[in-house]
Amino acid sequence: MGPEATAELYLRIIQIFQTKYGAKYDNDFPEIVIINLPIPDVVENPEQEEKVKELLMDGVQRLVSLGVDFIAIPCNTVNYYLPEMRMAVSVPIISIVEETVREVKKLGLDKVGLVGTEMTINTNIYGNLLGDIVLIIPDSTQQKKTTRIILRILSGDKKKEDRQVLMEITKTLKLEHARKVILGCTELPLLIRKSKDTINTIDILARTVVEKCVKPSGLKTGGFEK
Repeated sequence: MGPEATAELYLRIIQIFQTKYGAKYDNDFPEIVIINLPIPDVVENPEQEEKVKELLMDGVQRLVSLGVDFIAIPCNTVNYYLPEMRMAVSVPIISIVEETVREVKKLGLDKVGLVGTEMTINTNIYGNLLGDIVLIIPDSTQQKKTTRIILRILSGDKKKEDRQVLMEITKTLKLEHARKVILGCTELPLLIRKSKDTINTIDILARTVVEKCVKPSGLKTGGFEK
């Protein structure tokens, strides 16, 4: 969620296996099941909370029925529903928000910025986990611009002008003393793939997925160790 962000996550997982573990053959890669879940719009119209929750529950339960060892969801916003999802299934669900906060703390950052959907900002899913780390968010005008950019990326419309606007918002948050800015919507790294000023949540989730797939000893010839 959304579809292109999911495709980007899948690609990053494969690339990490190739570059870090020398994966070459089909059986060097993990079995991956993807459910592209058509939940109601949580970017512009996040009002259908019960319907969203119902579809998320169904999605994670279907994945468990297919025999997965764990679940990863490439969406920051739906982490709001994570407690209910975790209670509904018997396998671990990796939180992109928890893993990103862990990265922020690992980097020793005392102040971070956040750009994402209005629901991500308003439900404070990052602030609730950051503890003493100061969270700096866009103002209402910047938030409206961010929402419009996310919707365009979702439709496949990646504009250079939008990238520039997003970088300007990032710069503003940096001027407010944010050490780095979390790209807290998985569509945004599709527009800003690399920047020393931002934290790419898709990359963080991909690395976590690979770490859970592979034991410290790494790959064996002809396959990976679960």
